[in-house]
Amino acid sequence: MPDIYDVAIVGYGPAGEVAAATLGAAGHRVVVFERQHKLYPLPRMVTFDGEACRTVQATGSSIDKALSTAVTLTACHFGDAAAEPLLSLDWSGQQCGFPAHSSIFQPDVEAVVREKVDALPNVEVHRGTEAFGLTQYDDHVELTVRPKHSTDPADERTIQARYVIGADGTASFVRQAAGITMRDYGLHERWLNFDMNKLTDLPDRFNRLIMIMDPKRPHMYMPLGALRQRFEIRLHEDEDEERMYDPQVAWDFLRDEHGLGEQEMSICRQVVYHFYTRVAERWRTGRVFIAGDAAHTMTPYMGQGGCSAIRDGRNIGWKLSLVLSGAAGEDLLDAYQAEREPHVSAIVFASDGLSRLVNIVDPDEAEQRNHAMRNNLNPPPPPFPKLEHGVLHREADGSVAAVTGSLSPQGRLRKGGAEGRGDDLLGHGFQLITRHTPRLTQTQRGTLEAIGCSVAVLEDEADPDAVTDLDGVYTRFLKDHDADAYITRPDWYVFGTAAADGLPALVDELAARLHLTDERQPA
Repeated sequence: MPDIYDVAIVGYGPAGEVAAATLGAAGHRVVVFERQHKLYPLPRMVTFDGEACRTVQATGSSIDKALSTAVTLTACHFGDAAAEPLLSLDWSGQQCGFPAHSSIFQPDVEAVVREKVDALPNVEVHRGTEAFGLTQYDDHVELTVRPKHSTDPADERTIQARYVIGADGTASFVRQAAGITMRDYGLHERWLNFDMNKLTDLPDRFNRLIMIMDPKRPHMYMPLGALRQRFEIRLHEDEDEERMYDPQVAWDFLRDEHGLGEQEMSICRQVVYHFYTRVAERWRTGRVFIAGDAAHTMTPYMGQGGCSAIRDGRNIGWKLSLVLSGAAGEDLLDAYQAEREPHVSAIVFASDGLSRLVNIVDPDEAEQRNHAMRNNLNPPPPPFPKLEHGVLHREADGSVAAVTGSLSPQGRLRKGGAEGRGDDLLGHGFQLITRHTPRLTQTQRGTLEAIGCSVAVLEDEADPDAVTDLDGVYTRFLKDHDADAYITRPDWYVFGTAAADGLPALVDELAARLHLTDERQPA
């Protein structure tokens, strides 16, 4: 009889790790299959936003350990050939209780999530194992796996899972087996990446992120956490990719362009990346879902590839958890693509537009671009997207208010004798933040209990759920949005805000949007 799991995850990068941690922490039986035998020890993603930090806080063993060598990024610059900025994206400030943007060392981040997963007895992780067979049935999926590179039928194993998540990268087996196609938007660039270990302090100019739009060869540099430095250069169409792996290519560029050599740095990693703009047609087929690079690929100019994969893993993770627990109906799972595809597509296309600016190699066209950017003749970049669809409160006319679907704040709280980050005290699921004791029916309180929603009361000290808002973060958020209460989802997005007398209706609407099962629905 095949093994039976709640969820099988194929691929154990950021999306798969976060999904496994989210589902495993909720008590579901999860199995993970990853082709590689060990955690990739070198960086790939480097920019990390506050939302991603908050997710790792929830799904890892220690966010402070994950960020131990991180550095804050306050801007993303796009400069001319002389590295004079023509456009600077403001990345300063706080988000979700963390710097809005940081430069991280990816293995540090992944290690703490995997550490959390390894401590969960209900999660199995099989490294060095690849999936090669997938068959869907009405109530489960069969997945056949084998050791990497094995062709011996005796090594094959078939498992059953109620659901499968394909987080297995751009060449995703799961996506292909499910018959899902990618929409390709016709962009393809090759860039040589060389990450360097810093042997000494570098000049201050290297402590920034800048894309240098030199038509002779576009290139960039940025800190890679506190201990390393990233450099990337665009490959010309006629350049041999294999030759780019010669370390002398990196050293020649660093000497000629930056005056740097082996006395300042050593090579950590040297690799050619292919950048594409692609988004999957579907993110779900029956009981099979795709996430991360299996669902979308983007150029790196928004610094959002890894962060978007983490969003996918958390989003499908908490939705599947509610369905598996019996609290919510399967219709909730349709909200996964409805929420994630528009959000990530806005980022993908914004990054695509920046790529087409950066990668101009015709000198006359580059000068026209620079003139337009210097004189603000181009429209500004679009704002960073928020959620507009799915499990969100609707106004009377069906619209979504500006605050709805935006990221909720996280500050420091005191609860009982404990002090710390708000999520660590309230839990990492749904949260109801309210000024005063909520006036809810027993059924509505049952709804909150069914979805694991914690309650924090800011201004009634005698309430059992009373907390102290140590820095005024939550109180200020309510004041700014003229509200007495708000509900935030397990992926940190605001479901909706309400005045005190509107809170019962907000809870009822949440139950409906989540497709809570009949016994969980308010009377």
